[in-house]
Amino acid sequence: MSATSFAAAETRAPAQPPLPFGPHGRRAPSPWLLALPAGIVLALLPAMVTGAIVLGAAAAAVLLARPRWALYLLALTVPYQSVYDVKVYGASVTVTEGVVILLLVGWLHQLATGRVVPPRRSAVAGAAAGLLVALLLSTLVAGDLVLSAKELLKWLELMAALLVGTSLLAAAHQRRVMLVWLLAAGASQALLGIIQSVARIGPEHFTIAGVLMRAYGTFEQPNPFGGFLGLSLPLAVALSVFGLPPGMPRRLAHAATATIGVALLLTLSRGAWLGQLAGIAVVVLTASPAARHAVATFGVLLAILFAGLWPILPPALTERAASVVVSAFDLGGLRYATVTAENWAVLERLSQWYAGWQMFAGNPILGVGIGNYTEAYDAYRLDQWPVALGHAHNHYLTIAAEAGILGFAAYSTFWAAVFFAGSRAYRRAPDRFSRVVALGTIGSLAAFNIHNLFDVLFVHGMGVTVGLLLALLHTVHQGSAEAPAQTRAEQS
Repeated sequence: MSATSFAAAETRAPAQPPLPFGPHGRRAPSPWLLALPAGIVLALLPAMVTGAIVLGAAAAAVLLARPRWALYLLALTVPYQSVYDVKVYGASVTVTEGVVILLLVGWLHQLATGRVVPPRRSAVAGAAAGLLVALLLSTLVAGDLVLSAKELLKWLELMAALLVGTSLLAAAHQRRVMLVWLLAAGASQALLGIIQSVARIGPEHFTIAGVLMRAYGTFEQPNPFGGFLGLSLPLAVALSVFGLPPGMPRRLAHAATATIGVALLLTLSRGAWLGQLAGIAVVVLTASPAARHAVATFGVLLAILFAGLWPILPPALTERAASVVVSAFDLGGLRYATVTAENWAVLERLSQWYAGWQMFAGNPILGVGIGNYTEAYDAYRLDQWPVALGHAHNHYLTIAAEAGILGFAAYSTFWAAVFFAGSRAYRRAPDRFSRVVALGTIGSLAAFNIHNLFDVLFVHGMGVTVGLLLALLHTVHQGSAEAPAQTRAEQS
């Protein structure tokens, strides 16, 4: 060995085995020793509990490593979150909240390491942020901040699904997978609802003429169940009729459309039916010039025919229809209305409209505080209607009552931005499939908004589904190009 190589060898630090000692000369504890208490605890628990903990930990680890999988899973957790929940300070914490947290943590880690693209700026995200600020301002006058926090959490979850979705659904095949999960969630719930109706599984007051049961899925009530199905049906119609070539995917889309459609009929939810008529009309009339011509022709004829037949229609039908319209514009007359078995459902809904309008009229700037409709109800209700239903049976009126004119203006701006972005995505879509996805998503969101005229559908985690649909709408105009190179390793 030369003198030079010998000197270099002398100066290199020799490899040292790891010392089994911690600082100050104490022996470092073995990792197995640290895991021993956890193992003892698991061994003492019942086998089913231990298995659930182990499986839950493994699933959490997988979702943290693969946040896109967590995003897909969110579509399925929304309808099934009520199967098991945990009460924390009176609020239900479900699997949806757990998956949202895992999604955010996993996504933020990959964002920090450059493994996913950051979300692009959009008018919809900006409008959602403005709405969140307006709702936060209303908490300054809220009587119960816990109720406000529960309502704000729904909007935070929607924004999380929107922002993360715009980052993780950049490629066309990722959007296709997201569509499969969304339609699978809707179709599986629809199948459950059909089984409930045919087998008459449910509360007795849901029975229809002693033969069928109103379908309600895992939503406990037919109206929100119909609202959830309505987030899938126009999208399924668009794909099955206009978007997919002949083959197995199209047949599956037909099956999903038929299943969801039958279940929605079995809800007997008039608000859901009206919303679906509007949503499907948006899809069909936009995609088909022939349909537009038919509606323009026969719609006018039908209106003329109905007006001509009105005097000879059964009085029970005409009086009921007229009473609904008149009562809606004469809420003050509810004080003197006689409640009967026939008009009870209509008057109950109108009584909530009355209370909501009185809340807004008495608190026009900030409302009574987001989420505080029930808290403030007693001060604004009609005497003969003492029970608050949690909302004003109209989401626009509920927002105005709880967040005032600022909240209502921000909410209206948000949806205006959504439909403007949707029309732009439809016009700029690079291929037929992307165009149909944009159109179906617009139809689903239109149905959601029409149904919200008669109910409040921001329940049961449905805001997360809305956020996923908004993410699809935002990313679809980017085309079917593959995701950037830095995200290819994470594609699933």
